[in-house]
Amino acid sequence: MRFLLFLPPLLAVAACNPTPGPYSGSPGPRPAPYASYQAETIEYGRIVSVQPVTMRRSSDGDRVVGTVAGGLVGAVIGHQFGSGTGKDLMTGAGAITGAIVGGNIASQGGTYTSSAWTVRLRNGGTITVIQASNTFRVGDRVSVVRNGDQVYLR
Repeated sequence: MRFLLFLPPLLAVAACNPTPGPYSGSPGPRPAPYASYQAETIEYGRIVSVQPVTMRRSSDGDRVVGTVAGGLVGAVIGHQFGSGTGKDLMTGAGAITGAIVGGNIASQGGTYTSSAWTVRLRNGGTITVIQASNTFRVGDRVSVVRNGDQVYLR
């Protein structure tokens, strides 16, 4: 049961291990000598409406940090209770509970307000683009830029 005491520090060390970059000198996949680019496609249109939307922030990195930090705090608190094997069990239970709570708190992130711009394209179709920008107004002519899986107004 004592191995549970080493679990939170091991998780913390593993979370801090950086992924080697392409120029780190470490073995691993190298970037292609000639990068391939996706072509941008541009359509033109006019903004017909704008709606405020609430977006939720999310980041897997925040969730990992929250889980590790919660596990460490839970282990320290759990270690304060019991004696002998009971102390080990309480430390492990505290680490698990803290990791779950810390991960859930970190995943909530927060919210921010953005805008959903609806554009009537020249070909007669419409598209709605969510973009945080206050430089556009209803009636403005815009370019709808598509680059891979990204779409934005310009």
